[in-house]
Amino acid sequence: MTATRLLIVDSDQRFWDSAQFELAVDPRIEKISRIDSAQAALAEVGKIRPGIAIVNMSVPGAATSDLVKLLCCANDPIPVIALFDSLDDGRVGYAVGTGARACISKTSPAKQIRGTVIETLAGELPIHRDVAERPFLLTGLLNEFQRQSRGTTEVETNACPLTERELSILSLVADGNANKEIAEVLFISERTVKNHMTNILAKLGARDRAHAVRFGMQNSWIDLEQSEPVLALVA
Repeated sequence: MTATRLLIVDSDQRFWDSAQFELAVDPRIEKISRIDSAQAALAEVGKIRPGIAIVNMSVPGAATSDLVKLLCCANDPIPVIALFDSLDDGRVGYAVGTGARACISKTSPAKQIRGTVIETLAGELPIHRDVAERPFLLTGLLNEFQRQSRGTTEVETNACPLTERELSILSLVADGNANKEIAEVLFISERTVKNHMTNILAKLGARDRAHAVRFGMQNSWIDLEQSEPVLALVA
């Protein structure tokens, strides 16, 4: 992993004085830039050219939404870690909706923050842990995806590009299972599950697990009301 630039968008100087020391000693982080507000970051992000960003989303606003959209929807998307004063279902759900890859809070230890940054840089999606640990949030997200799918007057049904094993894993994800639980159910290693998930996301063009589940439900490949995935359309 080559060294990258980290952008921090938050005004709490005292908090980052302590956290930045932990981040700065990691050789995988080349430079750290901190900007007080999303509005100011919008003007500077092109000059800084970060490889990853931590954005304070505690107070949602137009500037914050515009900044996250700019970072996530760039030609070369910049992964965003959502920062909150504290984490609860509502805040994690908001982060999922914005496309954030992970969540941290001001109460997170500096080592945990560094670990989340490194995991995200490595292509992991730590936000899944936050979702998996909040069953009510996960149920709400899946119900909303299903509601939107059923409310669509016309949904194009395509041949499923996933293998039977990949579709089974996606169905287990939809049921709220973490990688370790999926590995135990299918009698495979957790690493194998992660490899399958990487393939699933790539085949579907999905940004994360929740997006992949939504795509599967919209195309009727999986159904929360069925115990087995729909295999008739599997390629």
